[in-house]
Amino acid sequence: MTDDEVKKRAQLQASLDLELTNSHRITLKQALVLPQQIKVIERSVRNGKFKEQRIDLWLVGQEDSSDGYKVIMRDDGLQFGLASKGFPSDPFLILTAWYGNLKSTFLSM
Repeated sequence: MTDDEVKKRAQLQASLDLELTNSHRITLKQALVLPQQIKVIERSVRNGKFKEQRIDLWLVGQEDSSDGYKVIMRDDGLQFGLASKGFPSDPFLILTAWYGNLKSTFLSM
């Protein structure tokens, strides 16, 4: 996807809900940012084994504070999620969870 395609996808999903306010008292309109590609660390533990991979995603929204949640989107545009700071030694944000569409992700901040 291109920057413009990502922006259109996010705007389309947000268009009817721009004044929606989440529990952090910001509106969806305030949270949206110009899309940019970022790397995020996806961590999991299964059967006692630790797994970590770096994935390329799109940053489409964020809270006001520098350490707040970031709204991310998969490159195929089919799923939105949240990322946040991890350990001090982490070079990238950490995937918090996938939530589905932009509205449900924003409300999960």
